[in-house]
Amino acid sequence: MGIARSVGEDGSVTETPTEPQESTASAPTPRSRETVGDMVRSMSLVLVVVAVVVLLTVRANPRELVQQVDYSVQLQQARLAAAYDVFAPVGLGGRWKATSARGDNVEGVVTWHLGLVTPAEHYAAVEQSNGPVQAFLDDFVAGATKSGAVTVSGVRWQRLEGGKPEQRALLLRGRGVTTMVTGSATFSELGTLASALRGG
Repeated sequence: MGIARSVGEDGSVTETPTEPQESTASAPTPRSRETVGDMVRSMSLVLVVVAVVVLLTVRANPRELVQQVDYSVQLQQARLAAAYDVFAPVGLGGRWKATSARGDNVEGVVTWHLGLVTPAEHYAAVEQSNGPVQAFLDDFVAGATKSGAVTVSGVRWQRLEGGKPEQRALLLRGRGVTTMVTGSATFSELGTLASALRGG
């Protein structure tokens, strides 16, 4: 409570008690409440869209993500450069996907690589070289040990396994060339790949 003072015409002073004024905070206007509501609804919509995109990405078929390549040009170039039969599979079927291919010729050492994804979505590769055998093996199956042999289409291949987890290989030593089918694929899959190889 305060005191208001007034001076009359005769010079007298009159004091009058006054009520304190209440301070009032400005209340949010209806418009500001609508703006906040709009923001919340917009954010909710964005989050829903993001969640849908994430779910679609996670549930995408891994097979659809495999980038298949046409390796016919690389194969032809390797066959022209190599003094040995460069192998490629024939008749494997559409469920085998070629994903990488390259041929290199360094001072007469010709190497050939063809990478594939098997129907079970494992990795398998054809590797060939006329270079030093041990260096070639160390590039792909370093530390692997022999685990018997298997005959594929009348040809005897050496089985190798170990070195790295899920690392397997079938090894074929020929005249002037070393050939492997290798990868995380099972020995059964590697055998299927080996049986489909044809030179040219």
